[in-house]
Amino acid sequence: MSYHKKNLKEKLVEVAWNICVAESWEKVNMREVAKKAKVSNTAFYRHLKNKTDLKAELMRKGFKILNEGMKNINNNFSSYGAHYIRFGLKYPHIYDLMFGNIDFDISLYHDLEALFDEAFDGVIQGVKTFIPDASDKDVMIKAVNIWASVHGLVGILRRSDLQANKDKRLKWIKNNLEEYLKMTTFK
Repeated sequence: MSYHKKNLKEKLVEVAWNICVAESWEKVNMREVAKKAKVSNTAFYRHLKNKTDLKAELMRKGFKILNEGMKNINNNFSSYGAHYIRFGLKYPHIYDLMFGNIDFDISLYHDLEALFDEAFDGVIQGVKTFIPDASDKDVMIKAVNIWASVHGLVGILRRSDLQANKDKRLKWIKNNLEEYLKMTTFK
């Protein structure tokens, strides 16, 4: 099995990403990743210490995609929220990995922790535009409420996508996210 040492880590992450996107994190097996990348298990461990490091890499990639997309939104808070929800719907297994029960100490991965904070900081900044004279405490309370609402909406819409008899109201919300968010949480 041959590989180019300088880009093997990226290749391993790409293979794991594709498995996680298509199936779930639970289906990511380090041996299978090495096999699909056409390298030995030993080569895998030269670039990633363990499965936790691989998980952190996938989360990092997910946050970069999420945060980059948010930067392209021009001061439209409902579009910011809609982008966040669409990310959760497009990459459900990556989203779960990023925001689900993280079973490792994220503080050991400082850049990953910073990427997580960047996503939430966007909510805080958006809230400040709507209530510029509010106290930091009031802004934080509203931001956490919006954060929870968006995460809840992702879960509800994902669950409705799995049902054969689709709820027309939920279908409307999914197809009109910006309008829905303007009417509710993001006003």
